[in-house]
Order: sequence, then structure tokens, then C-alpha cells
Amino acid sequence: MPEESEAVYVGSLRRGGRITVTTDRVLVDRPAAESVTVPLTGVVDVTLQDVDWFLAVMSLGLVGFGLASVGRNLLLAGLFVVAGLVSTALTYRKRGSLRISVSGETRPLRLFPADPEACYDALESVLAED
Repeated sequence: MPEESEAVYVGSLRRGGRITVTTDRVLVDRPAAESVTVPLTGVVDVTLQDVDWFLAVMSLGLVGFGLASVGRNLLLAGLFVVAGLVSTALTYRKRGSLRISVSGETRPLRLFPADPEACYDALESVLAED
């Protein structure tokens, strides 16, 4: 961590790695990918998405449809139930998504902090000071 910056938030990512928010940049260290440093002057927007409720309801609807179809075709009903359960698990895994939009980049930086609310609050407080 650089000496000229003061760490505002240091936390871990759910899938491994660390995120550090300083007074002038965001440092993301992921073991499976390249480390990323984003200066706060380049941050355009920060959003926190708790759970994608649309996908959660649709996934549970697939499970319900599969269970309701058991009497007609057991194999097809089982496929619907499995697809719905897999979709529900993936939707749950993507909860607490922190998206940092950076100027000059087409895709936002998408992170999954262990404590998404604290990380989001730290980022918002540092961005509000600028």
C-alpha cells in the first residue's frame, strides 16, 4: 500500500483476494486475476446490487413449474426443477455485487466483497469528499 494514501477500508473478497479503498484510489488484489488499481478521479459511478430479485423469482418459478409438472412427464419436470435450482444457486452466488464504473472502460469493475455494505459506504464517503 502506498505511503501517501490513507486506507479507509480494507476487506476481503468472497472469492478470494482483497480490496483496499484509500483516499485516492481503489486497489483490488485477486489471486486468479491481475491486480487492478483505479484512481478515484476515474470512478464515474458505484452501485451495490443486493439480490437480482427478477432472476430469483424466475428461478423459483422454474422449480414450481417443474414440481407442478411431475404428473405429466417426470423427466421433463426433473429437468425444470434442476434448472431452477441451478439458476437459484447462481443468483444467490452473485448477491452483494459492487459495480465500479470507470471512465474510459466499457465494462464496470464487478466485485463481490465479503461485507458489501461497508465497502460501498467507504467508497461513497471517499467519493463524496472529492
